[in-house]
Amino acid sequence: MNAATPADSFEAFIAALPAERQEPARQLWQLVRAAVPAGYTEHIGRKFLEFRAGKEMCLALANQKSYLSLHVIPVYMMPGLRERLLAAAPKLKMGKGCLNFKRLEELPTAALAEVIATTSVADFLAQMQAARSAGRATS
Repeated sequence: MNAATPADSFEAFIAALPAERQEPARQLWQLVRAAVPAGYTEHIGRKFLEFRAGKEMCLALANQKSYLSLHVIPVYMMPGLRERLLAAAPKLKMGKGCLNFKRLEELPTAALAEVIATTSVADFLAQMQAARSAGRATS
């Protein structure tokens, strides 16, 4: 995506992606929108589509050099959620909290929707606070 041209709408963000990534990104974000619990707010920027809990990014879709990446912060903070995704798709290309893909078929969409739906704003913010407190205690 061209960093000099901000995406001010979902459609502008999608249109700025390479042609072969537009439909997978559109379909995935529609799945995310349908699954995300009440209380999160959607934000559209130049580099990410995201859902936030207050000021905290919870979910984000980004265009990388050779793939799309869905950042699912709860998966990083709550290991049980990571195991659910890997059980549904053992060959999933996954970092600590991101899923990397080129085609939507590579993702376990039903399990992903379930993981997203089970993370309430209150639970997410509590996990963020706990992680920050633990970080301060060890430094």
